[in-house]
Amino acid sequence: MGHIERRQKEKEKIRKTIMDTALDIAISEGWNSVTIRKIAETIEYAPPIIYEYFKNKEDLFNELVLLGHRILHKGYDLVKQPEYDHRKILLQLSVNHWEFAFKHKELYQLMFNFNRPIPNDEIEKIVTRIKNLFFELTNNRELAEELMFNWICLLNGFIFNTMQMELPPELINIPPKDLFINAVERFLKSI
Repeated sequence: MGHIERRQKEKEKIRKTIMDTALDIAISEGWNSVTIRKIAETIEYAPPIIYEYFKNKEDLFNELVLLGHRILHKGYDLVKQPEYDHRKILLQLSVNHWEFAFKHKELYQLMFNFNRPIPNDEIEKIVTRIKNLFFELTNNRELAEELMFNWICLLNGFIFNTMQMELPPELINIPPKDLFINAVERFLKSI
């Protein structure tokens, strides 16, 4: 391996370390505690080194959001089209979404924060694939858009409420993931 390749690997390693450290701080202290200075102190670099890799904290957060979407959408890619029942595909995508949210809680919360737009064309392609599933169910573009919006609201609303609230006493014996799947199945059957 030549000098240039070694240097590039070292830069990628430092970039990953910065991102991992930001995520570790968020996990232990919350996203409001993540600062460039705290990251630099944790990895024992001067803050200007961090700025060589990220313009600012917002740039770092955007990279983490992209990373989160890539991890989430790997799960989506596992749901392949040989399954011709679009409702089953959408149900599996919903379950993947749930599992990602609870496995990567802080990353999920950063990704689906009110201030986070869809970050790039790569993510927009996945959104378009999912919209097409709704279109194939309805054969109506406008209705497919509305259903996609409803589905996203159902997924994220259910997940956020499950993360934030205790279940009512009447539902305490039902696992939250089962409640989620039941809600998604009812929604999909209504289409």
